[in-house]
This record gives sequence, C-alpha cells and structure tokens, in this order.
Amino acid sequence: ISSLIDDSEIYRETILTLIAHVNELNKVGALPSNDAEAIINTLRSLAKEPYKPSDEYEDVHEYIEAMLIQRLGNSGGWIGLGRSRNDHVATALRLRLRRLIIEIASSIIELRRVALNKAIETADAVIIGTTHRQPAQATTLGHYMLYLDELSRDFLTNLLSIYETVNKSPLGSGPLAGTMVKLNRVREAEELTFNGIVENTAYATGSRYFMLAAASITVSYLVELGRFINNIEMWLMPQLNYVTLEPSHLATSSIMPHKRNPATLEVFRARIGEAVGHLTSMYSIERPVEAGYQLDLQEETRHAWLIMRIAIDGVGIIADLLRGIKVNEERVKEDLAKYPVTAAEYAELMSMSRGIPFRDAHREVAVMIKEGKNPGINPVEAIRGKEVLGSPNPSIVIESAKARLIELSSIETRVKELEVRVNKAEAELMGG
Repeated sequence: ISSLIDDSEIYRETILTLIAHVNELNKVGALPSNDAEAIINTLRSLAKEPYKPSDEYEDVHEYIEAMLIQRLGNSGGWIGLGRSRNDHVATALRLRLRRLIIEIASSIIELRRVALNKAIETADAVIIGTTHRQPAQATTLGHYMLYLDELSRDFLTNLLSIYETVNKSPLGSGPLAGTMVKLNRVREAEELTFNGIVENTAYATGSRYFMLAAASITVSYLVELGRFINNIEMWLMPQLNYVTLEPSHLATSSIMPHKRNPATLEVFRARIGEAVGHLTSMYSIERPVEAGYQLDLQEETRHAWLIMRIAIDGVGIIADLLRGIKVNEERVKEDLAKYPVTAAEYAELMSMSRGIPFRDAHREVAVMIKEGKNPGINPVEAIRGKEVLGSPNPSIVIESAKARLIELSSIETRVKELEVRVNKAEAELMGG
C-alpha cells in the first residue's frame, strides 16, 4: 500500500504545505512560537536533502513527520495538530499540478510561436491537402501551421481556465469534515498564493475533479496533435515526399541504409497512446469510489504525472521539428499536375461565370475527369483567389499569424506572472 515512490513527485510540495500549516497553527495560538520556528527550520532543511525514505514508511507524510520527531523530539509531533494526510495531500497535489500546468502552458506558447512564424514563412508554400486520405485541394503549409496554432490556442485557453480550478486550497479541511483547531483557511490559501479555497471540506479532500479535468483536456489535445503528426508522417513518405525534416528527427534502418524513419514522431505518437491509457486508468480507478478519500485515489495520481510529462516532452519535440520543416516544391508540383485538386474551384467558377446551378457544373467537371482530362485552374491562383476568412490565401494567413503573435505575447505575459507569483510565495515559505 506504500506510495513512497510516487510521493517523490510531491516531496517539496508536501513540505511547503506543512510550513504553511505550522505558520497557521502558530498564528492562531495553537503552537508555541519556539516550536513552530524549530519545526519550520527543520522542514526547510529536509527540503534541501534528497528524498530517500526507507521502506518502513507508508508515504511521504509519515516519513516527514518521523524525521521531525527524530530530529526535534516530541515537539515534532505538533505537526499532526489540525491536519490530516487527506487535506495535505490534496494541497500538495494542487501545488504540483499548477506548476506542471504552467510548464505545459509555456511549452504550448513556444509551439505556437514556432507554428505562427512558420506560417508566415510558408504562407505561399503550396502543398496538397487531403480528405479521406485522397488528394483534395491545393493549400499551403502555412495554412496547416495555422490549423496547429488554432488547436493549440483552444487548448491553451482551456488549460488556463482549468488552472483557476486547480489553484484553490483544500488546506485546513482535515480528513473530511474539518478540524477543531480554528484555522483561517483563507489566510493559509493566501500564503500558498492559491486563488481562494475549496470551500466544502468533504469536496476539498475527497474530490479529484481538478486532476481529472487537467488530465482530460491534456489528453484530448494530445490526441488531436497525434492526428497532425499523421499528416506530417504521410507527407514524409517517399511516395509523396512533400516535406523534409532535420536529420535529428530521422533514423535509418539497421539493415536498410535507404530508410529515413520519422523516429521522434513515432515514439511521441506511441506515448500519446500511453496517455490515453493513463487517462482511462484514472477514470477506471475513480469511478467506483464514493465521495470521500480512499487509497484508490493515491493510485490515480501517478497517471496524471505521466500524462503531463508526455505532453511537456512531446510538445517540445514538435516545436523543434517544425522549426526545420520545409516543403519539397518540385515534388508537390508533380502531383499538382497529376491530380485535379482544383476541380472544385473550376466548377465553382463555371457555375458563377455561366450562371448555371453548381450541380450542373459539378456534373460537367466529373465527366471531364472521367474522360481522363484534368480540369482545373492554376493552384496558386486558386489559393490567392480565396478571400474567405481562414482560407490559405497567403495574405490572409500572414495577417492572421501576425495578429495571433501579438495576442500570444499577452498570454505569455500572463503565464509568466503566474509563475513569478508561485515562485515568490514558495521561496518565502522556504526562507529564501
């Protein structure tokens, strides 16, 4: 039943929680100042030491309390007053999760910056877009970069919204129904720079909605990002050869020297599958548990950390890959001449210029294709002729990308401010 290994993820956060708790015990007169000072100094020393508990302890909470008693004698036992592992672990989890959310948000901001700059760079780099894995319409790599940015923008918006849910304090809730110690929960929350408290004490200790919400939206994003990976891998196939990547993302075969395998994409895509599995485990673990703390919940936690790490590492990989992606223009031109990917635009122009219903024009073009003809218009003209917002028209792509870069700058400022607040509060608690 031990969670010692998993608890290494929240060792520092557990100490931060205990320091805030001891401060509050002292402020309400429940703990003598000299004992409070000794406990806090010892906790700060423990935070600087490696986390290497022996197997005799059940979890990080028991380990830290034992270390306090070992070093301070009976006065170390004050740490148990007005607290439960239930409210303290919930607090530590939220402290750790909010840092991971900030880290993911920062990595998404960088990915968006790379994608938007690449959109400007490749706004007129024609590529053949597909639906049903069939050649569909002429578009640009810049247009696809804005696809990735819009997906990432939605995720970032949702992630920062979930941050507000995570960034609330359960501290002082006790095991379920509070404590007899007159703790000021709002003051504790402010010391840990939480944005308020989780008010209901049973919900504060027994719910993991905040963790499920963060993990769920992250996995949803990873799944969509995986679909984008499939496009890149498809474009890399020698049969298409629409794009090239930096060699650092490719690997040759152990026996076939002609191979250029997209190694980083393949491994990340596999890990996205792992993330889906971890999220399914979280749902499966939590589903049968009633609204109160049970050890099932500690088994859920490791899956959340693994999901977050997969996201942080994977987003960094994709950002690095996109910096070096280039369109093989000559190869794309070959297929533009081969497939009637501007047939739809040709039919639309026919309908408008001749004043005939689109279905009549569509039928005429279909007959031409059936007869082996390749009806269409110049792909570049087709792309530039589209003035609808969100189209691959290079001027629209560039204008949109530049506007989003300005918007991204303000979001980055907000995320950095969150990080500064967290760093400042935690440094003060640690005495630094």
